[in-house]
Amino acid sequence: MHITFSNLMQPTPTAYAELQQAYDHFNAVLFRGQLPDCLITLQREKRTFGYFSSTRFVNRDGLQTDEIAMNPSYFGVRPVRVTLSTLVHEMVHGWQFHFGKPSRAGYHNMEWAEKMERVGLMPSNTGQPGGKRVGQQMTHYIIEGGPYDRACADLLTTEFTLSWL
Repeated sequence: MHITFSNLMQPTPTAYAELQQAYDHFNAVLFRGQLPDCLITLQREKRTFGYFSSTRFVNRDGLQTDEIAMNPSYFGVRPVRVTLSTLVHEMVHGWQFHFGKPSRAGYHNMEWAEKMERVGLMPSNTGQPGGKRVGQQMTHYIIEGGPYDRACADLLTTEFTLSWL
């Protein structure tokens, strides 16, 4: 769905189309298009910017899909590029589920950390340089000039935004 002024009055399709556009862009640029589609949801989960859950939904034909949940509580208080970095963080969890070896629930292992760095996000338990790269509760920061930073800049030059905060 291409976002136009006329459909901005429809908040649901606009909000989800923007997230899908970002997912598709980052999948193509950072993951060579190898991630399967997933269901992106908005969830106001306490103390989290987002989460990935494998095979969370099933359709009436029995087809399963993963979920990436984004917390809209933070959309208006964090820059768009930081919010979108959360989407990519969760996409790395999806990559690891489908192509790597995930560890126990909630734990961010070395394979995940290495993939995060390859896509241009530095894992850090503090969100700052010098933080632990692996652990139970992890965040990240954007590597300036890295693959994510460049891919996000390309997306944001296409008049992309998150319209609903």
